[in-house]
Amino acid sequence: MQFQVPQFIETEDKIVGPLTIRQFLFIGGSAATSFLLFFMLKPAIWAIITVFLVGSSFALAFVKINGRPLVKVIFSAMHFYWQPQRYVWQPENPKLAKDESALKSLAQGKLSLENIVSGTGLKNVWQNLQTGKKAMSPAGLIESLKAEKYEIFSRKTGERQAGRRIDYR
Repeated sequence: MQFQVPQFIETEDKIVGPLTIRQFLFIGGSAATSFLLFFMLKPAIWAIITVFLVGSSFALAFVKINGRPLVKVIFSAMHFYWQPQRYVWQPENPKLAKDESALKSLAQGKLSLENIVSGTGLKNVWQNLQTGKKAMSPAGLIESLKAEKYEIFSRKTGERQAGRRIDYR
């Protein structure tokens, strides 16, 4: 027994001339809004608002980004920014021993005079200005690296976030 399978299920039907119903509603809605604003605003202000209104409606009706309509891209972006996000820290070398000798050998290449002057030194000076503490020596930096841990914690709302935990001894 043979069945006919629809081939073009992704394409929208052209309802109003060459426009789909979604495109027609965007353009028609902006035209109706512009028509109403014509009677409420001064002509110069109406013209400026109409240019932005019609431009945005044509963008929403016709622009596609990576094959997705602009409306879906905007909703996806809003969903991404408003939903809680999870950041999980993964160590570079998870099998590396976490003792003092391993940390010193790991930090020897990174604690050059150039790196200290360019990054860490400036960071320490800024921290000193903010907190009034003295600058941290390379040995103190290694100690602080040993104490840092990243963990995932839950807030009262149920939202999970990654945070840095520092154990002060």
